[in-house]
Amino acid sequence: ALGEKGWLEAGAAVDRARAASGRDIHLILIGEGLCFDILKTRGVPAHIHLEGFRGNIRDYFAASDLGFLPSRFHGESFPLVVIDCLLAGRPVLASSVGEIPYMLQTEAGPAGELFDLTDWAIDIDDLAARIAHLASHPDAVQDLVARVPLAREKFDTVRMRDRYDAVYRKTTDSRK
Repeated sequence: ALGEKGWLEAGAAVDRARAASGRDIHLILIGEGLCFDILKTRGVPAHIHLEGFRGNIRDYFAASDLGFLPSRFHGESFPLVVIDCLLAGRPVLASSVGEIPYMLQTEAGPAGELFDLTDWAIDIDDLAARIAHLASHPDAVQDLVARVPLAREKFDTVRMRDRYDAVYRKTTDSRK
């Protein structure tokens, strides 16, 4: 729940998307930290759910239409939340930082929707428009969902284990 992870902007964008689309869009925020504390103290509308720390985030993703990571964190590299979302079978709406574009990329197109930051800031109106579009066009979300298995393959634990094993064996075999 760091400010740089876009929690406050996410809430503002969802509020605007609800108003623009007329859809009953909900935002589930999982995690603890400064933004969680601020929002908990300030209070949030009923469509924003502050869940705090949860050890079963894949269950939350599986029950949702898509994951959401509007990060403006300069050190964002390879966020595990994107992997968890893909492993739960859901696409991701995320900022185009770090390795997120690679993580979502497939031969058929991205397994999610990416948006750019402007000088490391989130354009809340643009983000709200993207959320409203996805909420109003379930076929667009289904297109993204169809690509998730392709992106998820990169993070299959058995494949990753086998690749590590192959590198290890190649390294140890060359020493003989």
